[in-house]
Amino acid sequence: MIFRTENESPRGRITLFKALAEKQIKASKALLTSLDHCLGCRACEKICPSEVSYTQISLLGRKFIASQNTHAQQSLKQKLSEKVLTTPSLHPLIKLSAKAVAPLNSLLGAKGRKTSALNTLGNLSHEITSGPSQISSLQGYYPASIKTKSQTNPQVTLFKGCTGDLFEQQTLIDAIALLNACQFDVLVPDKQQCCGAISARQGDIDHMETLARQNIHQFELLSAKSQAFISITNSCTGQLKTYKQLSHLSGAEKFSQKVTDIISFLASAIKNSPIQFAPLLGEEKMALKNTQQIGVHIPCSLKNVLKEESLLFDLLENIPDIQLITINDQYCCGAAGSYMLQYPDIADKLLSEKMNDIAAKHYQTIVSSNIGCSLHFKQGLKKHEAQIARKVEVLHPVQLLARQLIKTLK
Repeated sequence: MIFRTENESPRGRITLFKALAEKQIKASKALLTSLDHCLGCRACEKICPSEVSYTQISLLGRKFIASQNTHAQQSLKQKLSEKVLTTPSLHPLIKLSAKAVAPLNSLLGAKGRKTSALNTLGNLSHEITSGPSQISSLQGYYPASIKTKSQTNPQVTLFKGCTGDLFEQQTLIDAIALLNACQFDVLVPDKQQCCGAISARQGDIDHMETLARQNIHQFELLSAKSQAFISITNSCTGQLKTYKQLSHLSGAEKFSQKVTDIISFLASAIKNSPIQFAPLLGEEKMALKNTQQIGVHIPCSLKNVLKEESLLFDLLENIPDIQLITINDQYCCGAAGSYMLQYPDIADKLLSEKMNDIAAKHYQTIVSSNIGCSLHFKQGLKKHEAQIARKVEVLHPVQLLARQLIKTLK
């Protein structure tokens, strides 16, 4: 869509991966950058009549490149940015000084470069939840909004994601509140790790497997009786489900079988629960134009990987009289995990089409069920503030539902 060259199409990239593996061509920085420009949105897989698994070909290709070619090495800035995001043990330190990321730009020579990875990360620093985690670091049950720990309620286990605790504390709290309202006790393993998606994208399959092994172990320790392992972000859900392909890891297939997304789990759980939701602005304001309109962003991971976008609408329609307007979803928004840090210019160009669509509408709230996409939207709304000419809030669907929850249970 942006490059309009055969080399940067799925078919072209598969041909290049094959030629590299067979040593028909030599790797160059330009060629490897062309391969790396793929967002991993998997739209090509969804429409391919031959059901070619581009993802598996790409993963094998990236692993080969990472092991064979020095051109594939990440810059120090990119490595540091991803390390900050994907290492939970670093998050408490970052939270104590949420603005600590910005000085790193100057330290590493990124000052004045509007497109650097650290500059982009620095712009996100104000989104970081300041102070210690609101979710206790102790293993076990977490505060129930409606029911306390019981011996009879079914259990579920929550996967926070490496950036969930950093950027989406409220979503985690709201997810627990909704799950409690649906009569589930919630467990959160303390030492869970990144899902491994970013490592896989960089061709570091060994590190991805190490993270998978640690997550499987941590969830097994706490969650023998858990009905489901629930992820709050779609891209993590998709990656966790791929653990089943790691057949050499003990418990991998069993783990993946329990993995589900918060959207699909709640869509079903709420149907079987007596909980209710209030209209967005109350009955006395229902006559006001646009007060019930919500812009809905459908992440690629929900649409092309999990293929559960219809459940997102089913879930949100639990709010009475809500009006859901789909944001232009022809292409990826450009977030794509750490892609927005690595290729911010391309990511911004992709997002600009979404911003144009938002500017033409009237809603004041956007929901997105993928953390990276939400962060990308928040930054885009600031950059396009004059064009959009109104304040637009970006929320996880879980946050919107929790705001409207009527706590009818005692």
